[in-house]
Amino acid sequence: MKNALFIFLLVIIPILRISAQESGTQIHRAGLLLDQDYFLKFINPNLNQDRNYTMGAALIFQHAEMGEKGWVYAPHRFLASSILGKSNVKGISDATILLANTTFTPDYLGNLHDHESEYKRKNDRPFASLNFIGTSLSLLSNSGNELTTVGINIGAVGLNVSKAVQTTIHRDHWFGNTSPIPYGWEDQISDGGEPTLLVSGKKDWLLVGKGNMRRYFQLSTNAELRLGYYVSSGVGFNTRIGWLDGINWGINNLPIANGTNFVPSKKNLFELFILGGIKGNGWLYNALLMGQFNDSPYTLTFKQLNKATLDWNLGFGTKIPTCGRQALRLSAMAVGRSPEFNTVSEFERWHTWVSFQAYYEW
Repeated sequence: MKNALFIFLLVIIPILRISAQESGTQIHRAGLLLDQDYFLKFINPNLNQDRNYTMGAALIFQHAEMGEKGWVYAPHRFLASSILGKSNVKGISDATILLANTTFTPDYLGNLHDHESEYKRKNDRPFASLNFIGTSLSLLSNSGNELTTVGINIGAVGLNVSKAVQTTIHRDHWFGNTSPIPYGWEDQISDGGEPTLLVSGKKDWLLVGKGNMRRYFQLSTNAELRLGYYVSSGVGFNTRIGWLDGINWGINNLPIANGTNFVPSKKNLFELFILGGIKGNGWLYNALLMGQFNDSPYTLTFKQLNKATLDWNLGFGTKIPTCGRQALRLSAMAVGRSPEFNTVSEFERWHTWVSFQAYYEW
């Protein structure tokens, strides 16, 4: 974790210094993303179960001018221009860099005295963790109603960051946690650490609620392709209902999984809205279930991988202008995912968690 943070600071500090020296009219954003199934206990105590995607966090910085030059976003610019062509692009809408962790656990966290532990582990999902530095570049079409995002994540599978965090929370009973101490992290995918990579491309289309004025309903659709530690595709719909800034339609409702983008607005308008989304995914490979290059004690086969999954989310968000161009953005969502694998019925399950986002922009 310390090495990842050091690398993140090496990249972000020069960018912040350059941005501060430029007069620029683009908006800066800094934020924190937090996914955690623990918070579901306040809705229903039975929903707080460490299984499947159990926690994730990301530190994020966004500024469009980062993507206009330099080596960090050179691959993004090349991919975007190769796919789109310069004539169809109004300009760079946003450039993002984030430092993130995602953690995946089976329903069975481990018990040294359980004689059925081998059976449970082999039929449940394996322990897995991913730490990465993600970069993405978003480009807005001339019409303002199409948004293309190219993302590149570089990181490692199998580091002990998630093990240390989860073990500490359970052992020391943080937030009143009474879950058992996890004994299965020694069998996580690529235990000890293995490099990994993901390249993704995503296109969003605004269908309803076009225009750079006050709106009360927006509907957009998106399509995505991911190659690397995930080989998958997805098609989805997002909606916002409430007091909206019409131009700011490109908010992504599943930030850590699919990257986060915004369409910048020249107006600093107050927003308060309900948001929701649904996304269908097709899968050919998931390294966090099936393993990578190194051998792991427990992995799922291609046959056991569900080739189709469904994600959904529902929540609320707000933008609170302060002074000048400064503002706070806050959102909270319940998120769900359909079963990702098919072994025996007792281990196939939907999973839900809560996602919080907080941004400061200036």
